[in-house]
Amino acid sequence: MAIEKILITGAAGYLAQFIIERLHPNYELTLTDIVEPDQVADGVTFIKADVTDLSEIEAACAEHDAVIHLVALVRERHGKPLSLYAEVMVKGTWNVAEACVRQGVQKLVNISSISACPPSAGVELPYQVGDAFQFGGGDIYYSLSKHLGEEICLAYHQAHGLKIIHIRPGVIDGDGLNPGPSAPEVASGRWFVYVDPRDVAQCIERAIENETIKYGAYNAVAGREDSRYDWKQAEKDLGYSPEYNWDEIPDN
Repeated sequence: MAIEKILITGAAGYLAQFIIERLHPNYELTLTDIVEPDQVADGVTFIKADVTDLSEIEAACAEHDAVIHLVALVRERHGKPLSLYAEVMVKGTWNVAEACVRQGVQKLVNISSISACPPSAGVELPYQVGDAFQFGGGDIYYSLSKHLGEEICLAYHQAHGLKIIHIRPGVIDGDGLNPGPSAPEVASGRWFVYVDPRDVAQCIERAIENETIKYGAYNAVAGREDSRYDWKQAEKDLGYSPEYNWDEIPDN
């Protein structure tokens, strides 16, 4: 069945605005968050709901064909307690997957992160989905929460046949948490980890459009030869074609 109605969680966040702009012309959108976005376009519905409350997110999922799950602790996340990550990102993702199954949602597009799979030392770059990874001490709460979210979704795919595509964005430009990329004094190897939010939105749209993939994970990063994470599998399987690649920065 063709996807027509899409629920977007975390709709008041930075990345959501780019996804809404990309999808609004072709889909019937419902937005949900614990706070209302600053602007809600004509023809778009907002439902206030908390992903940590299963009954609320299940009600929001009703009569939707697909869910794009964006809720995460992103900006200003440092210094937050472990319990908050477990509640919002782990339990929240579990609730979304359960709600999708209960309400007969066709597809869940889970917005993960390249932080869910930090490449192990010695792994040949660019990092391919499925290569060995190893967590470090920095930002472990966020990284582990994203990884556990993927594992929850995999379990629901295996147990219930829910179609799931994970999109793993790189460091999102303009989100307020980082200064954005700049040319290093000495550029060598694969160092580039950034992505433009408009390209993330494009990758999500391709995942929504795809009718053959039942489960998969894909990196959404800039289309550069010096990208640390592979993007060409997303190009091959989804038709992802990154357009904003910082051409002013030399590509190694």
